[in-house]
Amino acid sequence: MPILFALVGATGIGKSNLSLSLAEHYGAEIIGVDSRQVYRGFCIGTAQPDESSLARVKHHLVDFLLPTESYSAGEFCRQVKSLLAENPDKNYILVGGTGLYIQSLFLGLPKIPVVPATVRRQLEELAASEGSDSLYKMACEVDPESAQNVDPNNTLRLVRILEVFQATGRKLSEFQKEREGGIGSVPVFWLQRERDVLYKRIDARVDQMIKDGWVEEARELSKTVSLTAPAWQSLGYRELLQAKNASEMKNVVEEVKKKTRNYAKRQLTWFRWQLQNTPIDMENGPFEAILSNLSKKA
Repeated sequence: MPILFALVGATGIGKSNLSLSLAEHYGAEIIGVDSRQVYRGFCIGTAQPDESSLARVKHHLVDFLLPTESYSAGEFCRQVKSLLAENPDKNYILVGGTGLYIQSLFLGLPKIPVVPATVRRQLEELAASEGSDSLYKMACEVDPESAQNVDPNNTLRLVRILEVFQATGRKLSEFQKEREGGIGSVPVFWLQRERDVLYKRIDARVDQMIKDGWVEEARELSKTVSLTAPAWQSLGYRELLQAKNASEMKNVVEEVKKKTRNYAKRQLTWFRWQLQNTPIDMENGPFEAILSNLSKKA
């Protein structure tokens, strides 16, 4: 298996720096597992690898997709399988926080019937007229298991939950248990920190993103990318555009921090129950711990 292992964890946990060191140690390339980092131009707010990181280690599936295009677990799996088939002699490390993508790659995709386009269109129109809050409430009612792992502002995921239920009469979470086409598992290392430490890191990272030009990036993108494009689902971007002055911006930044902490909490819950893994303490020599664990498995 060209994939050596997967490095997963909540946003802000410290995956990027550790993955670079591990990739260099094993002579591996990195496959991004992040549904937001795929979008071209949405760099700062999604924490895409910077130029120095790209120079150190080759990355795949980051900053390549047009903001107007949708991306899915199915497309992720197809691209990873294609990459592995074309480069059987290379080593790769999966790195990211979108656990559903890794689960789908390992276990296969759910066998969900084709949903009529009219069903999706009606739900998208509902989202446009009433907002994502209405979709989130509906999703919680018909499929709470799936809804609990979705950001209430993620219209695309909410539409998916609802369209599957409306078209088939079954929950998306039920289909998730019926899969095919997986590549099999590799070691998965789940990076962990104390919750209060993680939240402080998240707050500091948001502040740093603002200093790095996140607001300016969002404003420039809004000039050329329709606000209905899927890429704007990325946490924080639309919120930053709403601020009209410094006072409003301060409040928006605090709200973005809160939403990011909530998102991290959902990630922690997902990785705890949905993916077999080996916990790694980020405060206690994670690099050495992973090397030791892999040497035992060899």
